[in-house]
Amino acid sequence: MKRSLIIKALLLGIAIAVPALYLSRLTPLNSTSFPPKSLVTHSIMALAAIILAYRFSKGKLADYGFTRGSFRLKPTIFLWALPTACLSVLRYVGVGSEETSFSTIIHDILFIWIWASTCEEILTRGLLQSYLAPLRDRRVRIFWKWPTSIPVIFSALFFGSMHIVLVTKIGPAVIGPMVFATGLGFVAGHYREKTGSLIPAILIHALFNVGGMLPFWILCGVLG
Repeated sequence: MKRSLIIKALLLGIAIAVPALYLSRLTPLNSTSFPPKSLVTHSIMALAAIILAYRFSKGKLADYGFTRGSFRLKPTIFLWALPTACLSVLRYVGVGSEETSFSTIIHDILFIWIWASTCEEILTRGLLQSYLAPLRDRRVRIFWKWPTSIPVIFSALFFGSMHIVLVTKIGPAVIGPMVFATGLGFVAGHYREKTGSLIPAILIHALFNVGGMLPFWILCGVLG
């Protein structure tokens, strides 16, 4: 059961992500247009994931994270912006200032901080991690003495692998975003499993994106 369920989850994720990416390329939009083609990709991902979650749960979407669960907002959760904030500062040190327009900032806030964070979590931590919930009690020790469940591991690795599409833009350097996305996936997956809700996963995902951009913008004087 374990192996077959994981294979089904993998095929399910591919069956959603690949067509969503392909269909966005059929539009006249590009990555910098307003709206960007990523809006199409992420919207298809989220819609397909919600439809399948509704079907699999027989209408009980709370089982797929569409609930507040035990999540309660605490200030400490905002510390998850720090890892990428450090990278953002290092980026400034390494490449110096870059010219960024106000429209680009609005573009990134709407379509990366908010929409991408929400839709990608609906697919990975909502649909896929929840689909593997029967394997939640099976844990693997990959982080020292803290055992991690198979659903969390799978959703993290799948999310990280989704970033392979960046290879056409940045080449071998794609390994960086893939590793960091996988790390994000483990954190978001842990909170999703712990609280039963997608809310903290989406929030942490957004915080990673905020940390990766906002300090660089501030240092470049864009917001100053």
